[in-house]
Amino acid sequence: MQHTMEEKTQESIPDQHHPEKNNPISEPRRQHPVATLTFVLRTLREMIIPIILVFFLGQGGNSPLFTWWGISLMILALLTVGFIGWLRFTWRVENDELRIEQGLLVRKKRYVPRDRIQAIDISSGPVQRLFGLVRLNVLTAGGSAPEAAISAITRQDARAIQHALKVEARSSEAPEEAASYPVYRISRSRLLLAASTAGSFGIALSIVGTVMAQINQVVTEEQMIDFIESWAGGISSDFWISFVIVAVVAAWLLSLFGTLLRFSGFTLTRNDRELQIRRGLFEKKQITIPFHRIQAVRVVDGILRQPFGYAMVYVENAGFGDEGGKTTVVFPLMHRGELKRFLQEMLPDYDVELPGVRPPGRAFLRYQIKTVVPALIAASAVAWYFAFYWLIPAIFVVAGLIGYIRYLDAAAGFEGEHGFMRFRRLARTTVVFHRRRVQSISVLANWFQRRKALCSVMVTVASGSGGAMFRVDHLDESVRREWLGWYGAARSTEHPGNPVGTWPDWLETKPAKESVH
Repeated sequence: MQHTMEEKTQESIPDQHHPEKNNPISEPRRQHPVATLTFVLRTLREMIIPIILVFFLGQGGNSPLFTWWGISLMILALLTVGFIGWLRFTWRVENDELRIEQGLLVRKKRYVPRDRIQAIDISSGPVQRLFGLVRLNVLTAGGSAPEAAISAITRQDARAIQHALKVEARSSEAPEEAASYPVYRISRSRLLLAASTAGSFGIALSIVGTVMAQINQVVTEEQMIDFIESWAGGISSDFWISFVIVAVVAAWLLSLFGTLLRFSGFTLTRNDRELQIRRGLFEKKQITIPFHRIQAVRVVDGILRQPFGYAMVYVENAGFGDEGGKTTVVFPLMHRGELKRFLQEMLPDYDVELPGVRPPGRAFLRYQIKTVVPALIAASAVAWYFAFYWLIPAIFVVAGLIGYIRYLDAAAGFEGEHGFMRFRRLARTTVVFHRRRVQSISVLANWFQRRKALCSVMVTVASGSGGAMFRVDHLDESVRREWLGWYGAARSTEHPGNPVGTWPDWLETKPAKESVH
């Protein structure tokens, strides 16, 4: 042990005559050879949708692509391309720059200077973890995607890059700094509840519906009829009800497992500069979000979660995140009673109390029309095709109830440097933003709104390539000057209208009564 300590002491002494010896990563280095395999798997994952479309819309299982030699040839081609890419890919840190060179016919050189680097994220998928490797993403100012990425290197090399570029503290907190802030983790029971009530259910249902709609490309109509008659007793209302139930259950299971895989092991920490998120079951991700890149905080009460008092918390961010620098989940399932404390500890700049106004009484009919009419048109078409005429009054009642809830939930307001909006599609969304983060404010009024002295207010903040837009419809037209004045200059007058509580506004208060003109 004494000999080992002496060796470490000698190695830690800088060599002033040969500085390159002090930085072993200053020479061009390749990734681990497993980068070839990660390239193949990543390419196959990106090709899964086109492959499915070819299978269902093309020649199906008769296509040469789906024979053993076709699959083998495709994988061999991907392995060849991946190996050449690995062979021609080198990285090094020199003169405070991360330098990456790649390409066979067209040689690309990418130099990322230290001054532009905002953070370095480290993640590890199943293949990387199997070989003790990690993936390194370099995030820069103004970028919505990683500026540079190294898909398979050792964790020691990743830490060496962080240290050489002097961004290690941005991606791994010092113990004394981390100890001064709380750590938020999601329990197994709450993760299961989040997965069971996930908002991605609608997306999963659309995927299942698309696959089922194209199944006739693989199974002939005669085979389908034979199956229905022999196993389902023929085409009847019971068959279609069962069909819908199976599709809904399949979509729910798909959403359930997708959420479990995505948010398993979710951990949120912070330091003085940024939030840090670690999550994932098979692919361990580390996401870094600097505070100065956060544009807004968004709380979404899912239609299945709101009765249980839970919501999902997002941040809109410019240039960082797990969805192309657009939106990042900072906690998958937050109880109403925990939100105030969560904001105080993790997002103190958005722990504010804000007044606001709701739509006046004369706007109630507008919310009903906007919700009920499209629903009735869709329900009438379905009822006529399947002879489910009882569906029309049922949809009318449900759509009317949704329109009423949308009217009650709509609100907007501001005070000082902060503003907020609350609106509902199916889920209820409350968003808080800082005035200096607002890219634009639009006040809209169509002909029907002008007749009732109403308007809509839309706020855009920087998020992704096109920005994130939030809109509250059918407010009193008097708020037009207030919002434009608040955005253009400091507000000096009291906010008019009916109070709706403060942010976070979890109380189901009712709007003030007003006669309908």
